[in-house]
Amino acid sequence: MKKSVVSFLTMVMVMTLLSVAPVSAQSKYTGGLLDGVQLNVGSAVGTLGKTSTKMTDNNESTEENKGNGVVWHSFATPQEISAVIINGSSNQTVEFYDASQNLLSSYTKINSQTGVQSLETPVKDVSMVVLRGSGPYVVEWNVFGKPSTAPSATRIDWIQAGDKVVSLDWTHVGAKSYDVKRSTSSGGPYSTIIASDVTGTTYTDNTVSNGTTYYYIVVAKNEAGGTSSPERFIKPTATKYTGGLLDGITLSIGSNVGEPQRKSKKMTDNDESSEENKGNGAVWHTFETPQEISAVIINGSSNQTVEFYDASQNLLSSYTKINSQTGVQSLETPVKDVSMVVLRGSGPYVVEWNVFGKPSTAPSATRIDWIQAGDKAVSLDWTHVGAKSYDVRRGTSSGGPYSTLVASDVKGLTFIDTTVNNDTMYYYVVVAKNEAGRTESPEAPIKPTATKYTGGLLDMLPIKVGTKYGEVKSTNKKFTDNNIGSEGNLGGGMGWYNFNSPKEISSVIFNGSAGMVMEFYDNNDNLLYTHKVSLNDKVETLPSPVKNVHTVMIRGMWVREWNVFGKSELPPTEAPMNLTATAGDAQVTLNWDSVKGATKYNVKRATTAGGAYTTVASVDGTKTSYIDKGLTNGTTYYYVVTAVGQAGESTNSNEAIATPKAGVVEPEPKPEPTPDPDPNQGKDMGDRAILTLTLDNGTEKEYDLSMTEVNAFLTWYDARAEGKGKLTFAFDKHDNNRGPFKKRKEYIKFDSIYNFEVNGYETGAGNEGTEQPQPQPEPTPIPEEELH
Repeated sequence: MKKSVVSFLTMVMVMTLLSVAPVSAQSKYTGGLLDGVQLNVGSAVGTLGKTSTKMTDNNESTEENKGNGVVWHSFATPQEISAVIINGSSNQTVEFYDASQNLLSSYTKINSQTGVQSLETPVKDVSMVVLRGSGPYVVEWNVFGKPSTAPSATRIDWIQAGDKVVSLDWTHVGAKSYDVKRSTSSGGPYSTIIASDVTGTTYTDNTVSNGTTYYYIVVAKNEAGGTSSPERFIKPTATKYTGGLLDGITLSIGSNVGEPQRKSKKMTDNDESSEENKGNGAVWHTFETPQEISAVIINGSSNQTVEFYDASQNLLSSYTKINSQTGVQSLETPVKDVSMVVLRGSGPYVVEWNVFGKPSTAPSATRIDWIQAGDKAVSLDWTHVGAKSYDVRRGTSSGGPYSTLVASDVKGLTFIDTTVNNDTMYYYVVVAKNEAGRTESPEAPIKPTATKYTGGLLDMLPIKVGTKYGEVKSTNKKFTDNNIGSEGNLGGGMGWYNFNSPKEISSVIFNGSAGMVMEFYDNNDNLLYTHKVSLNDKVETLPSPVKNVHTVMIRGMWVREWNVFGKSELPPTEAPMNLTATAGDAQVTLNWDSVKGATKYNVKRATTAGGAYTTVASVDGTKTSYIDKGLTNGTTYYYVVTAVGQAGESTNSNEAIATPKAGVVEPEPKPEPTPDPDPNQGKDMGDRAILTLTLDNGTEKEYDLSMTEVNAFLTWYDARAEGKGKLTFAFDKHDNNRGPFKKRKEYIKFDSIYNFEVNGYETGAGNEGTEQPQPQPEPTPIPEEELH
């Protein structure tokens, strides 16, 4: 009997246990308002097609196919909902309705996330929740008064470091907020909370030190707790790309400015291992307030140009980067009131880009491309690296010290040092400078020497080369570098040099291939004399001096050295006298006596007594004063002035000294001398003129212009000498047009003009430039049989 009772009780207990529903473990899907609830499924809310518990059974192995319909549930009493969870197809949206079926709010899930996602603001008085979406499958769905589990872990998608700064972006996982933590050890402890309760997905840490490696995590939080991301590490560093106005900025990219197709941080992340392909489009950024920009840096494909616009989208200026350089490059003049910067160019790739109010690093080092020595003279050319200016220094020992400052604040790329002694070895460096510092080039050694090739009128001058006179294909310094180890090839063409003033030539020297011919022309290109070279590598005296020579020419093949000897037919230009310098606030006012026949004056400055002096300005010959601005108060400056006339440049004036100081009354320049009135002034110039420009690199440009055009040039030149007007002058090339052009202009920078000469003539066609320039006679060619 007892055995039967025990068996029965055992069977009842087993049956009782089997009849109890299984208890599911706590998970991210449980603890909500839909736990185990039977949900309604239909084509529309209220149109029941079926019911299902697969979406609320806390079991990821079951799913419900709602097709294109909806899922809904009505609560017995209104609820407040602050979070949801949806595991299933993408594009799912939860809608919240009140008792009157009014839509209170909606939330679209973050597709890549299956954890609990907090609503931006809790929704009150919810009587019904509805799940919609084009995705048909639902694995699990729940809504929470308060989330029962922490959100999914986020990840740091982007991290970049600059100068004492680190920027992070992370993935949004539906957390209520995020904390950013930092450590100096991999794996933590992450004891430094640098930002708490961040509601966005990006943060910039400005509390770091350069050169230290930092390890970051981001903690995703809600009311139930927090989860940490994997760590990312980085080392903030100041480089040539940092310290600008685009540090860490997200830039816009598109075919048309103002119509962004995408955005990128790769061009401003201080990381040369990342690059952006902008294709044929543009990259741009708009500043919140107008900026003044003085320098740029671009690392990437060639042919990149930065454009600067004001708030009205007017183009203020543009700058095309020096293709071979990736360092900071100074603009010729700072651009003010810049509201937007745009990067364009045929080169598609951009590694790094920035613009600077003031450059934060020194420019890249230049290199001396060309060095040649003559009689007590050394000439140097160097590579342009976008420096604001250059210093030339020299020493007498390899490796320095380069204690002699030969020239300071040179704007060009060439300099001739005439303060050397023959037969002494000198070692030169060129220092590239900007507001942030200076970098030194590798040294270049040279020994100046007087030889049979020096002491002539062509010493170290660049020779123009072409197949037709006046059409320059190249320039060559090898012909006149006092070095028979270097040679140039005329290729059967010709090389020539145009003097600024008439010369008398008495002898010549040539070293090169046989059969060379020299020709001498006057100012009208009339052939004065032809000389066939008979003594190679020896000075040849001409039968009689050739006077009034303006052009010397050589025809043939190879040239190692070439020079002509003689003298100027004009007396030397007198040096200015009585130079005075009066200090002001960050400026010095200079005055001097006029020089008869001077076409211009060169103002030269040094920071040591006796030089070396650097030309800082050229002043029109009608003026005898100049204000040198932008100086450093407390620094002593030493000045000389030279006059330039038909016979060339004079020797230096007396040296004047001044030390600018703050708070002093600015002196006024003395009145310019009033020239004696000349009733015939301009009448003997004619209605046209040949304007010849000599540039600071030795190149000469010649323009046949109306006197109206010449006067326009002179007016512009005077204004620029006083720091006013445009930086460039446009010359209309008139009959020099070739091809299908309607008009063609050539632009010359003021700072590149060394001197110029105006030679007027009469055509009888008036002074308005409507008459086409008369063709100039070309040098008379030598008959071919005479060349052999």
